[in-house]
Amino acid sequence: EVGAEMTEPIPGLAARASARLRLLSAKVVDRRPLGADSIDFELAWLADPDALEAIDVDLGNMVDRDSRVIYQFVADEPTSYAGLRDAFGARPMENSKGKPLRYSRMMAPADPCALYVGSSASFRSRIGQHVGRIGGAGTYSMRLGLWATAVPANITLRFWLYDPDINLIELEALEQELWDSCTPLLGKRSGR
Repeated sequence: EVGAEMTEPIPGLAARASARLRLLSAKVVDRRPLGADSIDFELAWLADPDALEAIDVDLGNMVDRDSRVIYQFVADEPTSYAGLRDAFGARPMENSKGKPLRYSRMMAPADPCALYVGSSASFRSRIGQHVGRIGGAGTYSMRLGLWATAVPANITLRFWLYDPDINLIELEALEQELWDSCTPLLGKRSGR
């Protein structure tokens, strides 16, 4: 009947959801990383398969397979972001098989303080996608090895390790705060 009073799908749904969010909020306040580390590399190295493999091996030695990770790619020189913005505009749009490639979104803030911010439960694999070592055409990632190797820039990949049992909503909230603090050049804010 049109105009009938709308009811909740189940009684008390909004109150129960609110209580769950308060509980998650209390957990996030107390969350601290178990550890932090970083890897530095020149973008030119990403053209070398051996260098890509070395980055992967280093990450494997630094991060447990089941860790949850928040990460940030940062250009050591703020002036590097202009070159990265230009190079991204000329990136290849298809792979060698003619399939369209999906890239992280260009945010183009005036003064980014990071190239990308993300979180992952499969950290090594996700970083492999971002540097261009692995990844199917349909996976959204930076694919730096396909377009950024001619940009004279040093990049630091900073990462923070969290307990494998962290709720993914908590991890996403922490990632969103890091993203909001710097509005990176590429990517999108997590969440829907």
